[in-house]
Amino acid sequence: MVFVHLIYSCNNSGKQSVTDSTQAARDSVKPEANTSAASGYIDTIQAGNKKFLVSFIDKATYEQYPAYQLSGDTSETNALAKNTDVKRVGQQLEFHLANGEQKIRTDNSEDDDGYVRYSYAGYYPALHRHGIFATYYEADGFELLNPENGDTLYTWTAPIISPDKKYFLCPSMDIEAGFNPNGFQLFEINNKNIRLVGAPELTEYGIDEVRWVDNNTLIAIYQTHEDIAHDRKRYVKLVMQ
Repeated sequence: MVFVHLIYSCNNSGKQSVTDSTQAARDSVKPEANTSAASGYIDTIQAGNKKFLVSFIDKATYEQYPAYQLSGDTSETNALAKNTDVKRVGQQLEFHLANGEQKIRTDNSEDDDGYVRYSYAGYYPALHRHGIFATYYEADGFELLNPENGDTLYTWTAPIISPDKKYFLCPSMDIEAGFNPNGFQLFEINNKNIRLVGAPELTEYGIDEVRWVDNNTLIAIYQTHEDIAHDRKRYVKLVMQ
């Protein structure tokens, strides 16, 4: 099984300091009650019926919040070992479905627009879906495959699931080349049903390495064209209304 999970590096003697710093970081990115321009928000992003208020945070705040492994297993071998219903057979990923049928994803190694390679990312219990990384000739993507009937949801990137498992975000940053979307998708989880809430695309900046702080607040790396040109990173929080 694959979860978005926190990776803590501490021993028994250091537990208190890690807890204190984590709480301090969490407190520093709590949503403010005042949502006027005077509150310091740099942008408002509309994703369907949800609105995100964007404001800068400092690097120390971003780094104090414990890093976690992004969704998906980087080793297909490890992911396959955890699920007997999915097998790699040469260039094919074979999914054995609950309805008795098969769903197959086949690699195409031709060096042209038809190029595609698939890699199994693992099973997402909160979504009731298998995850598949897809790499194309000049882009990439992600698929969420229903193990019951093979229905497939195509997303920009691997899902980053909220702590309450009611939403997940698929952020994609490609402000320079433009081969991938630049923005994010927001999905709502309702038991085994997944609904796209909105998919705002950004033009002036991109966000990367997004993390949920709580059920309504995320933090991320923020870069404009100028930031990228000067090899500079800034940091933001996004508060979902």
